[in-house]
Amino acid sequence: MATIGITIPESVWSARSERFYTQVLHGLEDTAVAWGHTVLSHVAKSPEEELEVLRRWADREMVDLVILKDLLDGDPRPEQVRALGLRFVVIGDVRQHEHSAVTVDNADTMRLLLEDLHGRGHQAIGHVGGPAHLLHSRWRREAHLEIMTARRLPALFAEGDYGPDSGAEATRALLTCPQRPTVIVYDNDAMAIAGCEQAIAQGLRIPEDLSVVAWDDSVACQTHDPPLAVLDHLPHQLGVDLVRAALALLDDPDAPVRVAHEVPRLIPRGTLSAGPAS
Repeated sequence: MATIGITIPESVWSARSERFYTQVLHGLEDTAVAWGHTVLSHVAKSPEEELEVLRRWADREMVDLVILKDLLDGDPRPEQVRALGLRFVVIGDVRQHEHSAVTVDNADTMRLLLEDLHGRGHQAIGHVGGPAHLLHSRWRREAHLEIMTARRLPALFAEGDYGPDSGAEATRALLTCPQRPTVIVYDNDAMAIAGCEQAIAQGLRIPEDLSVVAWDDSVACQTHDPPLAVLDHLPHQLGVDLVRAALALLDDPDAPVRVAHEVPRLIPRGTLSAGPAS
């Protein structure tokens, strides 16, 4: 029997992204238990606490492998975990070749989303990204810039920190652009909800004057009025994929494991309407 460990940053709960992590954990636990294994999880208040938890798990031999996510540029965690003698699987991007991982393609997801929005008649497509030091945020931003530039359309961008205040501020900035966006894609649900509220406060109608798409789903997105258009990342399946990758790595530690996670699909919902070019 193997035990898989995963730490979750406390900030995601206050950022209203609870559905994603809850579903990932359900996928992990359902699959692990069905195959005779266990999952140990911990909500960490800081990177320092996360490392301390990993150190305690290693010292007490409480886990056989851990899951790492949201890698930063030059992130020390992979080397720190190796130094603790723990194996690990990363929730990573297809560009990250150095670790065993369940991979997503942030750039291709952005490309497919922009193609969908363009097909609905949107040309001025804004993007509120997450912090640039997070690799997945950077790759989404680069893809947005590259694709919009190739179409000779404005690459309207503002950076947030995943919190609602930054989402509101970024929305204010984009709505003052000479060519105001007709749709804004937000890197998470909390910023998207705050963006909706900010646009409404400025007298805009959602979705008649401005459409909104959140990169991930949550209960808050589903219960918002109107419900938010989102990308469905199949978080339960991500948990299943993580167990598959973890067990494959434990079975053969010398063979790097790569499991490709399914590309997310757009769920339109009430904050998405046709653009002016439709």
